Amino acid sequence: VCPGFCMAGCNRAGWDGAVDVRGLERWVADEARTLTVEPEVPGQRRRLAVVGSGPAGLSAAWQLARRGHEVVLIEGEDELGGVLRTGIPAFRLPPDVLSAEILRVLQLGVQARTGAFMDAAGLQSLSEEFDGVIVATGLQRLRSLDASPADWVEQGIWFLGVTKERPDFAISGHVVVLGGGNTAIDCARTAVRCGAGKVTVVYRRSREEMPAIPEEVAEAADEGVHFLFQRAPLNFVSDADYKAVLLASVTLGEPDEDGRRRPVIGNHRERLVCDRVLLALGQSADSTLLPDRWELRGERMFADGAPLNVFVSGDVSTREGTVVHAIGDGHRVATLTLSALGEQIAVFSRPPLTEAVPPARIRRSHFDAASPAEQEQLDPQGRVASFDEVNRGLPDTAEAWRCFSCGSCTMCDTCLVYCPEGVVRRLAGGYELDLDYCKGCGICVTECPRGAMEMVSS
Repeated sequence: VCPGFCMAGCNRAGWDGAVDVRGLERWVADEARTLTVEPEVPGQRRRLAVVGSGPAGLSAAWQLARRGHEVVLIEGEDELGGVLRTGIPAFRLPPDVLSAEILRVLQLGVQARTGAFMDAAGLQSLSEEFDGVIVATGLQRLRSLDASPADWVEQGIWFLGVTKERPDFAISGHVVVLGGGNTAIDCARTAVRCGAGKVTVVYRRSREEMPAIPEEVAEAADEGVHFLFQRAPLNFVSDADYKAVLLASVTLGEPDEDGRRRPVIGNHRERLVCDRVLLALGQSADSTLLPDRWELRGERMFADGAPLNVFVSGDVSTREGTVVHAIGDGHRVATLTLSALGEQIAVFSRPPLTEAVPPARIRRSHFDAASPAEQEQLDPQGRVASFDEVNRGLPDTAEAWRCFSCGSCTMCDTCLVYCPEGVVRRLAGGYELDLDYCKGCGICVTECPRGAMEMVSS
């Protein structure tokens, strides 16, 4: 379910295709699922609560528990997993895979409390009972359309939850999905599997601006999903025998704060006749969870100006909207919480993009061109008949050999061979330069295939 942002920035992307990092990480995760992890022994064992068992909550619980702390994971639903359990179809994330991942977290000693929805009073009580609390409740409020309500219009998240519980849930006719994110694409592909005669995704921008994972959009198109771009829903119209979404034309203006072109509503109107509408227009955080006088500053809660032992993580804080962002933020906030409680620990953070090796520093002439490995996928015509997992992953790790290892020395001896003065010497763990005789010509840096060397003033 990872969008593969790293693959978009891979230095092979513009040459012969990005390294399939996502596929390799999946292979590693599948192989490592049976491995056990022994918790560390902390200097002071703390008692911590994590509210919400979605990707951010599970990640935070994992990071805290592997450092040897006592962790209680609190979930409102009857099963752990949050949006991973209820909001992502089985053909993308099989329930048994998710359960196996969650089991690894629990095997570290994490205690689970399910069926316990949190409110402001409960959160206040947790802050008094535990050394630290991490709130990872995600985006609970679903956006709707400011239009006349209709019983044939439903929230896409509800639809996905129902079909996860009842895979035999059947629908028919023309289903229209409003939205352009991953939830919209999941709804569309699920509707196809539930028997819809036709499925149309309506999005107000172009396909290039869709926030959904591009591969998922392509797979939806392969499965027969139709797309109607640059249309904005205005209202729902119906009578005894007629249902339709009233749409307005959209032109794309200047880029907004997200870098996508801003949609501008035009004068043209049209009606899209349908039988059912699924809303996937986004979500927002539920602010009623916070006690009076509490306020969020960054990722930490304050009361009357004083910092509390309560932190927030994932979409409720970042609004970034992907599983991978939530997992990363769960890791970050777990280390931040321990640091705030006095533990000597480095706070996890994203590496700055400025440290990435640019494509110009990679000497492609040292490498053979090789297309990315093919992942096994079910046939588009056959896969829509069930909720079986579509993508079966890579067969092995051969794809890893396509990695340039950008910025990392692999001891290939290129610098040694190309040095005109012979001042580069190989050691057991790398190389050394005799700076007394180095002329500073920079040939070793220029010829390094991976951009692993640089010349700086001493």
